Amino acid sequence: MKWLIAILLIASAPALAQPVIRAENPHGYGWWLGDELVQRIRIDLPDDVTLDRASLPRPRAVDYWLDLRDVEVKDIKGGVEVTLLWQNFYSALEPKLREVPPSPLRFSDGSEAALPGFSFVTSPIRPITAPSGPDQLQPDPPFRLIDPGFNRMALGGSLLVLLGALLAMAWHQAWGPFRARPARPFTRAARGMAHMPDVAQRRRSLHRAFDAAFGRVLIGADLPDFLSRRPEFTPVADRLAEFFKASDAAFFGVGPVAGDEPDALARDLARIERGQG
Repeated sequence: MKWLIAILLIASAPALAQPVIRAENPHGYGWWLGDELVQRIRIDLPDDVTLDRASLPRPRAVDYWLDLRDVEVKDIKGGVEVTLLWQNFYSALEPKLREVPPSPLRFSDGSEAALPGFSFVTSPIRPITAPSGPDQLQPDPPFRLIDPGFNRMALGGSLLVLLGALLAMAWHQAWGPFRARPARPFTRAARGMAHMPDVAQRRRSLHRAFDAAFGRVLIGADLPDFLSRRPEFTPVADRLAEFFKASDAAFFGVGPVAGDEPDALARDLARIERGQG
């Protein structure tokens, strides 16, 4: 008797609710190469069950002729709605039935189901034996000529602005021809002496070059300090001493003292100044 009661209780208990899947598939014919097919699937779920979205198919190439382009999931009352976007790449030579496979699903309670597949007929775009002719070509699209004059003027203006900016940058950074050259007072003096017939005038010009190179008036007593600052002139130190000695003698009226002509000394100093000594 107890067994009969238990069997009756089990039989009278409500059955566990299961997800209900209903698919709205694309119509089964009239598809061509490149067409997109939209499949909408409604899944009714019990209150305590949810869809494991990680189990949904991912957009991918399902087969050489079929791509799953997109998967959209939308929560609706009592379940979810899944929209699958398929694209057909089958180049049919004749009307052909193609099968889109189902996709497995999982739910939060551990149960499994499948998104249903469907079939459709794809057809060739044109008959294989149909003749081809120029009259089947579409006409060229209309076009108009564009006057490039304004664009050329704008390009020329842009190039001028760019050139000006580069010149300004070169001047600011002292690049190339804007680079300040080092002062060469002995070179200037040697060149200027060619136009000075008077020896005293040439001597004064060379003294001005020594002053410019030293940064202040240079006299014979300052010659060691000058050579310590400009050691490149040390090889001609004896000649410099003789030049200043002769200048002092001439200035203070002691009389002429033998020494280098200022022209020859200036040329040698200029060569040293240019790094050629």
